[in-house]
Amino acid sequence: MFNSVHKLIEHDSKLHSYDTHQQIIQQGLAPLVAQINQSTTLAKANLFEQAKLLNWQKKAEAFFSELNKNHIRFVVIKGFAYTFLLYRKSNIRPYSDIDVVIDPKDYSIVETILTKLGYQVYSSRQGKFVSFQNSFFDNGNPQAVIDLHWQVNNRIEFHQHFPFSDLYHSAQNLRVGLQNFKTPNNINTFIIACFHYQAHKPSDRKHIWLYDLALLWNSMDKVSKISCLEKSKFVQQSSIVINTLIHVSNTFNNCLEIDVNLTCISQENTESYLQIDRRKYHDIATRLKNINGYKNKLLFLSEYLFQSRSYVKNRFHLKSKTGAILYYPRMWFEDFFKLFK
Repeated sequence: MFNSVHKLIEHDSKLHSYDTHQQIIQQGLAPLVAQINQSTTLAKANLFEQAKLLNWQKKAEAFFSELNKNHIRFVVIKGFAYTFLLYRKSNIRPYSDIDVVIDPKDYSIVETILTKLGYQVYSSRQGKFVSFQNSFFDNGNPQAVIDLHWQVNNRIEFHQHFPFSDLYHSAQNLRVGLQNFKTPNNINTFIIACFHYQAHKPSDRKHIWLYDLALLWNSMDKVSKISCLEKSKFVQQSSIVINTLIHVSNTFNNCLEIDVNLTCISQENTESYLQIDRRKYHDIATRLKNINGYKNKLLFLSEYLFQSRSYVKNRFHLKSKTGAILYYPRMWFEDFFKLFK
């Protein structure tokens, strides 16, 4: 694995463009670059990631243990899973939270489990159509953060192709401490990772995500790669997957093992997140387009406008929910201008 990572570093066409230590840290590259750079700043960042990994492994093991005791099905995605899937339990892959997907019907049980373990919730927008996750955090140092998802991501036109039951039954097993956990198989993981990369604005994308994609792709044999491209077509994501694959290959100067013919996979016209200038109203319009029925469309808009008082309390850092309703006009005013940012 480390030879594969070092090969990517050697062929990385963008690494030299991050000329400050802060840029390197923000791009999630501190543990990688610390191996070849004697900077004290990067060494400290690397040590922090080591400490965080040890702490979060213990927290994850305790959480997964409770989920297993209560017979809760769950799937771990993104950074924390990559630590065990791609980076051999090393701290090379920084991440800001542990992303766990659960069956929506189990949400209240899992929230109770997290509360008993000492976590507090920082509610995101809630509702059937408006949001699909909440963040939970503890008071540790370093602090552990668990993002609890009841859909694989926040894009309604994407997660409908990856229902929880399918994701769970096709998943692969990994282990943290004494606890097994599931993560999507490599094909699903690659497609989800491509969409995750492209769904972010260029300024918000982390360079380490391209290392994830390169390692994922190179870990698959030729048959799996063809199956991955066919699956991306089936779930209407081939444009995003192929464009991302080409981008990763160019970034690492053709170091990627692309031993399949990309041109033979027809690319459908999908709602593309490859646009550089994507404003909030585009996301809302796309979501409305992909929600079936006028009743559900109205429900989505009402969820967006009339969030719970708990959400308003958290958003405006109020001491209590009393009087939170008075902040609704301010919320609507701010959200209106966010549509065009």
